[in-house]
Formats: sequence, C-alpha cells, structure tokens
Amino acid sequence: MTQKRASVASSALGLHHRSAAGIEMWIAIDSLRRGPALGGCRWKPYPDPAAARADVTALARAMTLKAALARLALGGGKAVVVGDPRVRTREQLLALGDFIEELDGAYITAADMGTGQEEMAVISERTRHVAGLPRRLGGCGDPGPHTAMGLSMAIEAALGHLDRPLRGAQVAIQGLGSVGGDLAKLLLARGASVVGADPRPELRASLPREIRWVEPGAILTEPCDVLSPCGPPFVIDPRVAEALRCRIVCGGANNPLSSVEIAAVLARRDILYVPDFLANAGGLIHLALALEGGDDAATLRHLAVIPENLSAVITQSKADHADMATTACRIAEALVQG
Repeated sequence: MTQKRASVASSALGLHHRSAAGIEMWIAIDSLRRGPALGGCRWKPYPDPAAARADVTALARAMTLKAALARLALGGGKAVVVGDPRVRTREQLLALGDFIEELDGAYITAADMGTGQEEMAVISERTRHVAGLPRRLGGCGDPGPHTAMGLSMAIEAALGHLDRPLRGAQVAIQGLGSVGGDLAKLLLARGASVVGADPRPELRASLPREIRWVEPGAILTEPCDVLSPCGPPFVIDPRVAEALRCRIVCGGANNPLSSVEIAAVLARRDILYVPDFLANAGGLIHLALALEGGDDAATLRHLAVIPENLSAVITQSKADHADMATTACRIAEALVQG
C-alpha cells in the first residue's frame, strides 16, 4: 500500500465496467493521490444500470474523503455488482476477482452490503487485491465491529459537544444488521437506551432484548437524542430533514443525505450532523492498518482520529459559518491534495 504502487496504476482512474457470468460489475476509482483505492463491494439488484453507476461513483468519492480524513495512505474506490446475493454463484465471485485483478492493484476490494468474509475468500482465489479475509486464512476478519466501535466513539463525542453524557441518552438506529446491531450492543453496554428498526424481523432474536423496536417507517422521526442511520443511503430528504426529532445525526450509512443541501437544513434546525465519512471510518481504518501489518490494538489506537476529527470540524464550521458536511469536505479535500 504505497504511493509508488498507486502512481503505476494511475491510468485506472475512472469508471470501469464488465459483464460476465450473468452479472454486471462496476468499479469506480475516484482518487489514487494518497495510495491505492480501497473500498467495499456492494452486491444488490439495482433497478437499472444508471442507478448502479450513480451509486458506485458516489460511494467511491465518499471513500476518498473517508480515507483522507482518517489519515490513511489510501485513495478512494468502490465496486458494485448488479445481482441478487441470495442466488449468487461461485462463478460470479470468481468473475469479479478476474475483473479486480485486471486493474493491477489500483483497486482493493472488501466486504460491503451483500458481501462478507466468505465471499472475499472466493474472490481472493483470482486476485490478491482483497482485504478483510477470514482470520482462518490469515486475514483481519470482519471490519463491521470496528465500524461500530468508531461510530460509538463519534456518538459519544457528539453528545459531549452538547454537554450530554452517553449514559441515559436515547439513540434511534435505522438498520440493525452487522454494523447497526453491533452499535446497539456497544451503546447498551455504556448505559444508553436504544430504539431500533429494521425490515428484517428475524434479526430480533439475535439482538439484546433491551432494544425497543418501532416500525421501519417511524424510526426517522422517533424522538431521540441521536438518530443513527445504518442502512440504505439517501434516507434524509428535505421532508425528513424538517421532520427529524433528534439533536444529532450520526450513523454508519454511506451518503445518508439525499443531497448536500440537506446539511444546511440540519444546521438551521440546530441538529448536529456528523458527516458519514467521518463517523463510519472505523472499518476502513481496520482494513488499512491490517494491510500494513497492524493488529486490532493498532486499530483501536487509530480510532481516536474519529472524535479528534469531529472536534476539528465543529470548530472550523463555527469559524466559517458553514455546515458540517461542507466543512468536513473542505478539510478532507485539502488532505487529498496535501
């Protein structure tokens, strides 16, 4: 994971497409200035090619900002596969591995929505440019718990800026899958109250009984201290932004705002918005440090950059009279160009 490696593959910048084994695959490489582009592979049945292209492009840009703000020697990239992960085949995973290998190390894949450690293991049969392999194969395992840990630190820091302790705070989590479920457990262990919603009722059996469940359509306007979107993107649109009943928005979902202008709406309503690429960097930090030979302890030490970044963005946003998203983007962009 070096600057030299990134510069050799600089021609890989941009959007790449392949069709093989009955699936459409897209890889977007947004930046290689700080290093190779590491980003997860999202596997879902997109409604059309335009939706897949838009998603992979936006996600790759977010990865550039996330890596820079977390002070990692990485660029930004992402992969999306148009397909139903429930009927995925081994042949399809190998085809994705071949596609990644063609990019000669400019893009490193990892688990994301619709993929996990076992899928990464199959992909690695065709390319070495994979992060987050199962520990039994010498990898660093699932990055999800580290994303959740970083999120819990961001939530506690955000509450602290409003002179509120985590203990006794009410956090509403939209999406209780890998990251959201781990986040709920961490928050409950620290004395917070958790309200949750997820369209998959079968998840309830594996999660703490202390979670109070509400219908998925009600979670975004649930009265709470912190709203934590940990599911699909673009859930906070202009209507929802005006209807929120929280003091803080801080979650694991990538691109939770339907447009950048929503951040200004939240600022006007005196809702502290913690930008997604600041708050959810824990998993990327874990993968990046593992590629450099670091262990879980190294990840935990580096996670301190998340509350540090939050303090810096709050201070700068006040000085510039700008919203949090605009300020965080400016700081991250400066680090990319750095």
